[in-house]
Amino acid sequence: MRAASVLALCLIANAAAAQQLIVHPDAFQTLVNPNCSHCRDEAKRRAGELRPDDRVLCWTRGYSDGGAIPYRFFLNPYRVISDSYGVFVHDPDAGFARGFGPWYHFRFHGWRNGVMVMKDEKDGTLYSTLSGLAFDGPKKGTRLTPVPTVVSDWGMWLQRYPHAVAYHMFDKYQPIDLSKTVNDESRKSRGKADPRLPEESPVLGVWDGHEARAYPLDAIARLGFVAEEIEGKKRVVLWDGATRTASAYSTEAIAPEKHSAPRPDADGISPSATRPVPARRPVTLTLDRKMPAAPFMDKETGSRWDVAGRAVEGELKGWTLAWLDSTQVKWFAWAAEYPMTSIYDDKKPSAGKTKAADAIKEIAGSSEFLRNVPKKFGNVKTVDFAQHSLVLQLDGDKDATTWPITPDAEFKVNGWWGRLEQFQPGQRVWAWFSVDRAKKARAIFMVSDEASEKEIHGLAKVKAKNSKDISFEEMDKLRVGQMAWLRKRWLDEGLPATLGFLHLYSGETDVILDHETMRWARSLVPGDKVELAAKPPIKAVVKNVSAQREKTQIRVVIHSVDLADLRTGQRVFFKMKAPPPEMEAAQMPPDIDRPKGKQERIEWFLANIYCTCGVGGDICTGHFYTLASCNPNGCGHPNMTRTQLGVLIDMGMTNRQIFEELLRDQGPALLRPHLLR
Repeated sequence: MRAASVLALCLIANAAAAQQLIVHPDAFQTLVNPNCSHCRDEAKRRAGELRPDDRVLCWTRGYSDGGAIPYRFFLNPYRVISDSYGVFVHDPDAGFARGFGPWYHFRFHGWRNGVMVMKDEKDGTLYSTLSGLAFDGPKKGTRLTPVPTVVSDWGMWLQRYPHAVAYHMFDKYQPIDLSKTVNDESRKSRGKADPRLPEESPVLGVWDGHEARAYPLDAIARLGFVAEEIEGKKRVVLWDGATRTASAYSTEAIAPEKHSAPRPDADGISPSATRPVPARRPVTLTLDRKMPAAPFMDKETGSRWDVAGRAVEGELKGWTLAWLDSTQVKWFAWAAEYPMTSIYDDKKPSAGKTKAADAIKEIAGSSEFLRNVPKKFGNVKTVDFAQHSLVLQLDGDKDATTWPITPDAEFKVNGWWGRLEQFQPGQRVWAWFSVDRAKKARAIFMVSDEASEKEIHGLAKVKAKNSKDISFEEMDKLRVGQMAWLRKRWLDEGLPATLGFLHLYSGETDVILDHETMRWARSLVPGDKVELAAKPPIKAVVKNVSAQREKTQIRVVIHSVDLADLRTGQRVFFKMKAPPPEMEAAQMPPDIDRPKGKQERIEWFLANIYCTCGVGGDICTGHFYTLASCNPNGCGHPNMTRTQLGVLIDMGMTNRQIFEELLRDQGPALLRPHLLR
């Protein structure tokens, strides 16, 4: 992992930090490594006490068709079970039960945000039992590996999966019914509720590693089946009304695998088995209620699937759907852990609204910028500084071509911004080309060396032509050196910029500073004294500062006579005092604490973060130029984020709390230009 990524993760904090952590490790005993049996055997052993409607937490993948854990006998009294099959938790006050990868050292610890907390007794790290996120301790910022689970009823699970694992129900395990009132300490740890849904509403919360989404159970129950495409990836939500079970899967089926029983070490971890990679194939599921136990049929083979994501009939019998991290939970808890969550709405838009949206998208929906940009690799033949051009031998071309470079082109060197002069003949580069209306390439507007291209795509030690492999650690060292080099250039010559609005008679002009200057430019405040590089220098005073996507607009006041030789569109260098080192190195933007109205705050966020959606193919403008640059008519992500930000602002969260929450949910890619192949 890159050092920068480690630093970002280590700095991640919970945006609801003001909400109370209540520590009470003695409130519930933790069960460690109980003896195992099978459902069919335990059904006989406790036949008079196990009821068909006993709620069970079922793990659905792995050895012996998975397993089932009755709440009344195990999860009600213990709340955390640290076992070699997994760590299983039950938080009745927040309305969920689920599983994570095996580890013997987890113990019940208390509550936070209305959600149960467990502690790793080996290193002291504290984890949310809902998200699996470490919020304090040595592993802060990491997530536990989820175990595919669903909640169901004992009778149904025994009937369908009699060979599944169960715990040996010794006489000491006696049924315990839950209190009908909420645990007082759990309630006290809650923060302000998200008003978008009633706080006790049950939802299926889904986390795909990038985005959180809540599916109200009443909507799923009405439909019986939900199929969606989120950021280009298809998913289904399945529902079993008889057992009130919901779960989410991607539309990819996995061939049957053989799993051995656990062979745990002293920590509960079994050695990894070397097995062939199972076959995978896409499926298209539809709802067919003719077989209630398995009402989901795939169009390709006619195979039938149950709510556990297992094919029980047809050509693909025994195959399983790829599980998405999904948990049935109360809304208040899900929203506390994932404030940026979206909510599924089964209400269809009216025909008039649909037509209006289609009319907008007919033009605007196809205007996503990077989608139409040619991006090519090649070798530098000549660098012409005077003409601001490159002669490139592009891959696949017989002859080298001279390409002009746009005035505000970006240069990427050693994982950071750089200058044209740093490129040398014979060097391999990745170039982006602007096109005319006929889509013919006419100029270069971004050129990157190989190391930076790897950095942009998040690659480590990828074999590159004409150069050695570069690890993340080596990349960090190169970037630190390049940042120091460029900082000296900024101090010597100024920040690169373009003149926008210029009004000679009022003595004002707008200076639009390039992407690379974001941190310095946004540290400025009204009244700061600055200069435009000229002979003699043109003195100016900052009137206001505003984020304009990846660029920054500075309106300055200048003596009218000094404006006489300037023109709109002119490239200039903007000189300012360097911000303090702690501000330059800080994770958060320098203007994060400045007072702003609600709408201004929302747009400020979009201009200071980069899109973290899963769209690949080097086409997402927001990945590279901040989320504000995404076309809101062609992509749902910016508008969804605006809605989520509005909710967090209405909940009274500060910009710092919101920024930390974004980092917690979306990771360090939020902070830097990047692309997905």
